[in-house]
Amino acid sequence: MFHEKCVYFWPVGTGDSTTFVVRPNEVVFQVDLRHSRKSEDDDSDSAPIIDYLEKHLPKVNGKPYLSAFAITHPDKDHIQGFEELLERVTVGELWFSPRIFREHDDDPGSLGPDAVAFRDEAHRRVTATVKAGGDPGAGNRVRLVGWDDLLDEDSYRKFPLEFFNVPGDVVRTLDGDDLSGEFRVFIHGPFKQGSEEDVGDRNDTSLAIQVVFGDDPASGGVLLFGDHKYPVIRKIFDVTKYHGKEENLRWQVLLAPHHCSKSVLYQDEDGKEVLKKDILNDLEACQVGSGYVVASANCVPATNKDGDNPPHAKAKARYQEIAAGGFVCTHDDGEHAEPLKFTVHGSNIEYAGKKNSKNAAGALASAVGTARGSDATPSTKVGFGCPN
Repeated sequence: MFHEKCVYFWPVGTGDSTTFVVRPNEVVFQVDLRHSRKSEDDDSDSAPIIDYLEKHLPKVNGKPYLSAFAITHPDKDHIQGFEELLERVTVGELWFSPRIFREHDDDPGSLGPDAVAFRDEAHRRVTATVKAGGDPGAGNRVRLVGWDDLLDEDSYRKFPLEFFNVPGDVVRTLDGDDLSGEFRVFIHGPFKQGSEEDVGDRNDTSLAIQVVFGDDPASGGVLLFGDHKYPVIRKIFDVTKYHGKEENLRWQVLLAPHHCSKSVLYQDEDGKEVLKKDILNDLEACQVGSGYVVASANCVPATNKDGDNPPHAKAKARYQEIAAGGFVCTHDDGEHAEPLKFTVHGSNIEYAGKKNSKNAAGALASAVGTARGSDATPSTKVGFGCPN
């Protein structure tokens, strides 16, 4: 399965599990995980992702080896099964933001068992890295993303800066391998916060990245925004544009944030749900070629009632208007319990599944785009979230 460069979006219910095969049969990068017991039943349409990884990952010292694992945030639908993954697979490097656990400082019991397992493993690796004063080696590596006051504490204070990144940084290594020219990650978030009171909703602490095959972000890559909603995604676009780095927002594949939630494209204003045309315009403008929007979610319903959790029909309808290639859903468009597959040829990312003609791209997208307005970028300088 991992014998060619590709990206897999796994059917895991309404949750995220994305696999990047960077070097076939050698370097694999996993972002988020949702492996449920029910997925192991033959009748389930959810993929038993750990079973797939264990079977298809390259072997090192006789054990399946995953080069790197990144968590966007520790909600169950992004980390379920991590404790089991550690038992069955060797993970070379972990990526996480120190901020993702800040919300739970006063209530550590609010973390699920897999999030606790991740936090404990991350802290173990931080300790090993500080003790080594540099690279602690495969199986102990960790990459911290985003500033937090936690980094001023004794256990983190001597953490080597070569394994620390903030928004605006580019990463070209995985698990000690220099992948320059092959693989590139631009860090969009999370941003630095002014105080602990700013942490707010833990979805706002999500890791946000652009992943590019090759080294030209203008060619477009895969955009992953975790569970961010409109305000933070608006800030990501504004900050990136202000710093003249808009190419890092280019996409051939957009993973619909928060499982195709309307909260990305709509906001409540004076008691009314208002479409935020600015972000829809910006997403469309940053599309490269015939882009695809992927919903990692259960089948999108035809309509929703007030209060329904994602996926949301009205969000799907908006994405269909802008995605020139199509809108695809892990539970609507793939084979039974099999991932949506995008193959990589050079810097091009192509949908390997059936062509989706359900979206009204073309003339409708053009007409809708003409009708939209756009907001001005900030007039005052905004930092990329780096420490002051």
